[in-house]
Amino acid sequence: MTAMALVWATLPGVAHAANAPDAPGISGELGTVVLLVVVIGVAYVLAHNVVERLQRRFLVVSGAEYLLLGFLLGPAFPAILAFDNVTGLLPIIALAAGWVGLLRGTDFDFTSLQKLDPATWRVVFLHHVLPGLAVGFGAYYFFMDGGWVETTTRNAALSASALACFAAADSTEPFDLLARRYEVSGRLASLLRNGTRLGDIAVILAFGLIFCVFHENAPQAQDYSPALWAWVTVLLGAALGFLFSLFLAGDESDNSRFLALVGIIAFASGGAYFLELSPLAVNLSMGFVLVNFARGGQLLHTTLESTERPMAIVLLIFAGALWQPTPLVPTLVALAGFLAARTGAKWIASLIAGWGTSLR
Repeated sequence: MTAMALVWATLPGVAHAANAPDAPGISGELGTVVLLVVVIGVAYVLAHNVVERLQRRFLVVSGAEYLLLGFLLGPAFPAILAFDNVTGLLPIIALAAGWVGLLRGTDFDFTSLQKLDPATWRVVFLHHVLPGLAVGFGAYYFFMDGGWVETTTRNAALSASALACFAAADSTEPFDLLARRYEVSGRLASLLRNGTRLGDIAVILAFGLIFCVFHENAPQAQDYSPALWAWVTVLLGAALGFLFSLFLAGDESDNSRFLALVGIIAFASGGAYFLELSPLAVNLSMGFVLVNFARGGQLLHTTLESTERPMAIVLLIFAGALWQPTPLVPTLVALAGFLAARTGAKWIASLIAGWGTSLR
């Protein structure tokens, strides 16, 4: 109702601006822009409210509304072109990705690891490795021998590796939603949540290796081995973590800590972006050092958790803006194969992980 009231109140003014007789060119363009902004804003509010209701009612977790918003603002939708320069968005995306990487790195503190259920490691290994392998090999076969697309061996291996990481990744949002709805607690809830977070760490490291193996060197630059780039990724994050830990007193206010994190992540993500490495992996390594060696490391983790949702929304919006249309039929075939391979591998991994335990 609030959104409809806003529409009713603003549309007459927008229409007047769009049809002003004194300066039809400028006013018409301004009115069109304002109208588009109002329509997109209302559509976003309505979509967000609908999705929230669906999540609570049908236990559906989705970020499609943010992807759609990014698509409408991106170059693929020429009517608006708010993000017409996609290259200029890459540093912002690197910052948001670095924020997520630092958060996952701060999950890896020694105290929490010592309290983990021993079965967590089996869940992490099986629930992430099997789907990744199934989708990775299946995607490579699809690109090379499926007959749907024409590509090189390097591009096929790169795409298959990225899809393998996407298949291995999980999210804690479904578990959190179930826990809020049904008040789920006990060993199973903590096992799944901890396993998902540790699995994300493994996926980020694997995704960082993709940047090392398929690293693009500048023309006439010396070609370094993937192993060296992997060491640079880990050591760069660790060195920055030790450096910035000297400037954190541990008794800062929440606002001061937030501003410090913005500067830290911007510096680390900028270094990774300049070296064409993964901001996720660099900040993951830095987060591991900060949470274990910096004063007030757990407070950093708390601040990062409180801002996780906004940064995830930023990534979803920019992901929608970066989306480029692809041929429909091969895309649908690849999507169906991805979902089938990932779902089947997850199901098999769950059976194996619970075999011989009380969780079965």
